[in-house]
Amino acid sequence: MMKSKLFGSVLAKIRRERGFTSAHSFYKGVGGPKGLAMAFVSYWDMERGKKLPKSSRLKVILSALGLKPHSPEAKELVTAYFTALSGSDELLRIVAEPAAAAAPAMDMAQMAARRTIAQLGVTLTIAQWKVLAGDMAVHLCQSCLENTGGWLTVEELSAGLSLRPEQVRRALKALARCRLIELAGGRARCGYAGKIVQPLPPAPGTLPLRAALRAHWGNWHAKSEPLEGGRRVVRLGKAALSQYLRILRNAVEAASVYGNAAEDRKDSAVYVVDAGIARLFPGE
Repeated sequence: MMKSKLFGSVLAKIRRERGFTSAHSFYKGVGGPKGLAMAFVSYWDMERGKKLPKSSRLKVILSALGLKPHSPEAKELVTAYFTALSGSDELLRIVAEPAAAAAPAMDMAQMAARRTIAQLGVTLTIAQWKVLAGDMAVHLCQSCLENTGGWLTVEELSAGLSLRPEQVRRALKALARCRLIELAGGRARCGYAGKIVQPLPPAPGTLPLRAALRAHWGNWHAKSEPLEGGRRVVRLGKAALSQYLRILRNAVEAASVYGNAAEDRKDSAVYVVDAGIARLFPGE
């Protein structure tokens, strides 16, 4: 039971770091039984240290938390899981220590960035994500408002986002109905401007929503003004690819730390940071 409690405490800690303030908000936020393939009480029992998940369920939990396979958080949770199963971490250390010694230590700046993201993170409900995914104008208005401090008028949003005034009005009403913004007359503001919205977890139940959101991003990106970029074609082994992906993810996350919704609007703009890697030629 003590080892199960260790796993539960690690799971709860990581869940909070990902921006979910309670077990129930996490369960609902990732789609409930469709997202986690279990009843809430089963998940809650895991956090309370009453039971351990099957290994197949642990993979679902890792995915729902948005943890990459080789991320420090994923390793911490998996280590706690196998420690609980075996009753000791002695055997696990035999396997883990050589890999840990070979891996570079996490940079202090990265740790500080993750702490900031955890402290400022907010999570949206599935219902709110559905509103954003259902209409590109709604999603565009929300992205602008959550990155802008203070009030914006319909006219300002219309001019800045190249949307018709009636599109903006409809979008603002939809956002106000699901409590994503405050609406007063012809002005709107986001109550969590300056916070960091946690991405929609990649749980099975959220696949259609994520596809719709990606389509929105694709349309915005095609119309955006490119400022900086680079491209390299390289051959990477699996270990090198894994290390580089961690660097890439950390760099993208760091953009949230530099962001400031309170910047002077005349001397700032809203930018999209987009980084990715694609396989060009398959291995032999």
